[in-house]
Amino acid sequence: MFSRRDFIKQGLIPVFAGSAVPSVFANGLAATAADSPHAPPSDRVLVLVQLAGGNDGLNTVIPFADGAYHDARPTLRQDQGVLPLNSQLGLHPNLKGLKASFDAGQLAIVQGVGYPSPNLSHFASM
Repeated sequence: MFSRRDFIKQGLIPVFAGSAVPSVFANGLAATAADSPHAPPSDRVLVLVQLAGGNDGLNTVIPFADGAYHDARPTLRQDQGVLPLNSQLGLHPNLKGLKASFDAGQLAIVQGVGYPSPNLSHFASM
């Protein structure tokens, strides 16, 4: 099992740096998906990374135009260097690689995903 630090160092940095790692993952996942009789034909891959206790979603995809964000997070909010995705949302300043992928149409951000009858625990939601 990887520690969070190992995962980031060995897994995410090459992806964000634009190396061949994404195509390796995509090819492996596509092959696995192709083996399923219920898999629709597609070249798209959804990658979900869950790092328990580490990342703060509101400081990853930042609602910088929302006054409630600024009011509720006076010491945690990102005020400088937010990388705008549109007029309402932006990425953390350290996510320039993701911003480039977003701008190139290679990354989509899905927000507000839920499930029926949530128990309001973000720990149980994964």
